[in-house]
Amino acid sequence: MAKRSIKAMRRDELVDAAIAVVGEEGMSGATMAVIARRAGMSAGLVNHYFDSKEELLALAMRNLSNLFRQDIIKLAPVDPTPAQRLKAIVDGSFAPQHLGSPKRAVTWMQFMIAAQTEPRIKHLYHLTGARFVSNIRYSVKRLVPADQVDDIVDGIAALIDGFFWQNAGEYVEEDLERARRICWRYVCLLIPGIEG
Repeated sequence: MAKRSIKAMRRDELVDAAIAVVGEEGMSGATMAVIARRAGMSAGLVNHYFDSKEELLALAMRNLSNLFRQDIIKLAPVDPTPAQRLKAIVDGSFAPQHLGSPKRAVTWMQFMIAAQTEPRIKHLYHLTGARFVSNIRYSVKRLVPADQVDDIVDGIAALIDGFFWQNAGEYVEEDLERARRICWRYVCLLIPGIEG
């Protein structure tokens, strides 16, 4: 296995620090100085590794998105059926390891709010959302007639998003399990042949 460069390791440390700081301080409190302090580095060193705060925060959001995708992949069996893929998406959306902690959930919320005004974050938010919906659509269109796909996909995505917002601020694992159970029940009601 190839050794990672110091630059790659430092950048990863700064991304991790940025995720933690955004979760604790919000986007406005996530200054380069605070992120640097959290990572045990000088602000000047942060500027050496990243051209701007926006670049660092965009990479932090991309990192969270990739962790989410990896969590879902781990829940699906090798070569999953469309129903198994869909179940992994629903289960992964509410898995405690996805949200990680109340702070990670709050970090997600902060990024989603920032997407309303910050162009780079907005672009990543739209890409992440489009990929998420596309993954749901990939499974659903193999399970129902074409004229039902859009409504079912939009319903699943809306339920997941709604429950995420409801639970992220008041992180309780029992509530996540309830949200997961309700979303999956919705899928089972709308798609014949899928069982709970």
